[in-house]
This record gives sequence, C-alpha cells and structure tokens, in this order.
Amino acid sequence: MSKYEKKPVKSFIELVENEQIFAPCVWDCRTSRAAELAGFKALMLSGGQLAESVAGLPDIGLITADDLVQSTERICNYSSLPLIVDADDGFGDTPLTTYRLIKRLINAGAKGCTLDDTTGIRGWNRWGFAMMNGYKDGDIKHEVISKEKWLAKIAASFEAAKGTDFLVIARTECKLQYGLDEAISRCKAAEAMAEEMGVKVMTLIIGLKTIEEAKKVSKEVKGWKMWPDVMSKNGKPDVSLEEVEPYGFNFVTCHFLEKASMFGMYEYAKHVVVDRHTVYADEHDMGGMDPKDMPNWIDMGLNYWIGIEEEFNEKAKKHNK
Repeated sequence: MSKYEKKPVKSFIELVENEQIFAPCVWDCRTSRAAELAGFKALMLSGGQLAESVAGLPDIGLITADDLVQSTERICNYSSLPLIVDADDGFGDTPLTTYRLIKRLINAGAKGCTLDDTTGIRGWNRWGFAMMNGYKDGDIKHEVISKEKWLAKIAASFEAAKGTDFLVIARTECKLQYGLDEAISRCKAAEAMAEEMGVKVMTLIIGLKTIEEAKKVSKEVKGWKMWPDVMSKNGKPDVSLEEVEPYGFNFVTCHFLEKASMFGMYEYAKHVVVDRHTVYADEHDMGGMDPKDMPNWIDMGLNYWIGIEEEFNEKAKKHNK
C-alpha cells in the first residue's frame, strides 16, 4: 500500500458494539468532509438529500439505484468514516433487486444500509404529518408492503451481506398507519431471521417520538436499534441520546448540514451579487478560523494523488534504462 493511501475505514459493526454512534446525514464528499472534521465517527447517506443534490428532486423515490451506488462509491473512496446508506425499499418489488443492490453497495464501500417496507407510491403527505408533533398512530395514510414481502427483501439483504462487515438495518414505516405493535412485530421477525441466518441486524421504527415508546420497543426488540432522526422544538431536543441509549438505541442520526450549507452559500452569494466582487467571501473569517487551517477544511486528497504520481514517475525513471 502506498504511504499516501488513506487509512482503512473502520467497521461500523465494531463501532456500535462499543458505543452509541451519532451520525449526520450527508450527500457528497464535501458534507462528509465537514462531518469528519467536526468529529463524527460515522455517516448516513440521506436518500432525500441525495435526490435534491444530484437531481433537484423531492424525497419520493425518484432517484435510481445507479444514483445511489455511484454516490456511495464517491463518498467511500474519499472519506475515512464508515458510511450507512438509505437504500429505500431496495429499488424493486422482487427480493432479487434488493440482493443485487446490497452487493453493489458493499462493493462500493458502504458499511451498512437501511432497508424499508415502503411501496413505490409515496403520496404527498408521506412525511408532512409524521414530522409534526402531536400526531397519533393511524392519523397518517402511509401504506407499506406486507410483512412477508418485506421479510423476503430482508432475507435477500442478509444473504448478500454474509461474510462481510456490512450491517443491514431493517427499517419499518408501518407505525405511522398501523401502530407500534405492528412495527414491533416486524422488527422481532427480522431479528429472528437474522439469528437463523447467522448475521447481525439492527432495527429501525420510523415514527418513534418518546421515551415511553423507546421503553416499550426495548422490552420486545432485544437487539441493536436505530433511533430515527433526532429533532428539536422550542429550543429542546425531542429526546436526548443519553435517554435512549439504555434501551438499546446505539445508532442515532440527524439532519443539519442541509440548512448549514444552504445558509453559507446563500450568505456569500448575497454579498457577491450586491458588491460585484468577492472581498466578503475572500476575507470572511469563517467564525474566527485560523487561515492556516483552511487547507484542512478543503483538502480533497491532494497529498495522496500527488504522492502516488511521484511514486509512479520514480518507478518509470528507475526502469527507463
């Protein structure tokens, strides 16, 4: 291995075996770099943000498996943090498409994925009401595929991941329309299947909001669990990471880079348009950051690429006799 090559990416499974992992949702190499510099230990590739960034589309299942795999490969080739991928419903009705997709994500460098029980029909209110505080299970029309069809896809993903350090996160969205008991039933079935097939699994129930729900899930779903994106209202988080950790929720994600990046780009753009020059952007102190640290912020592996170029040229000189 070249001395300039980046260090091997840590196993996500090993990380969650030892501690609760808090990860931001990213969509490209830049956002991954920001997360790594800030001190995060893992990344979540957001399907919604990927759709917006690569195609200008809403999060309603319009990106393709190729979009997902290509972006996964780019981020994994660049970042030294393990990447978990939002794989939606496996991009097809048959478990065979799920099996192939998981194989492709593994080859691209991903260390895990979520696989859900949604249908191809999203509906305008897929997340609208779900994200509002005060909704009750059953208030939202949110169809999912049958438990059996979902488990077939889960089985395919387990088989594809066998012998690797890729972690499948069995994600159900059935709580929104059919309630927590049905969601727990699906998670327990996924856990039983994982034990039978000799693989590790994590489960995720979309729509969890309270510690009381966390306690109920924990009593019946015994293995690793992911808490859906932590959010806030009136200056307070809906739950704290410390609160949910004792109940087996050792992976928590969050969205904030969308707002942060858009605000920064908009703020700079406003000044450049009005001023008709780039003094504001060039001289902005980035919150007091030392200018000498700037190369670390924007580094895209220059030393690696220049380094191996030099190695190749040296080898050519040596053998050009």
